[in-house]
Amino acid sequence: MDRVSSAANQTDNPFKSYRATIMWNVFLVGTGGGIGAVLRYGISMGLKFVIPGYAASGTLFVNVVGSLAIGYLLGTPHDQKSVSESTRLFVAVGILGGLTTFSSLTHETVTLVSHHEGNVAAGLGHLTANVILGLAAIWTGAWLGRGIVTT
Repeated sequence: MDRVSSAANQTDNPFKSYRATIMWNVFLVGTGGGIGAVLRYGISMGLKFVIPGYAASGTLFVNVVGSLAIGYLLGTPHDQKSVSESTRLFVAVGILGGLTTFSSLTHETVTLVSHHEGNVAAGLGHLTANVILGLAAIWTGAWLGRGIVTT
């Protein structure tokens, strides 16, 4: 096989473009996730100084804001979206996925219980606030997204 036909076979390979797409998507998610994680860390550290009595306030804040943003971005019908799949991967899966956190939520819930002399109410209050406010935020974001996109 000569070089010309070999090069033609490589460009006709459907797996080559599939692999490139997957690698691009991985790059988008990974880069966005790094940005989201750094944002989460910065917000959490900043809120420890703003609300010193509630060390877990950063997690509550990022989970609610992230839920609102994900609801807005992904809550509108796909046929009315002007957001590309690459943007969704970078922002929703990457940045907002890195920003919001379940592992920090559960760790802080256990820490609140153990540092308040076994006061389960402190941990359950934190957990409940994250879930209730997160659900309310995602529904609000989806509602806002539908209203803005359709008008």
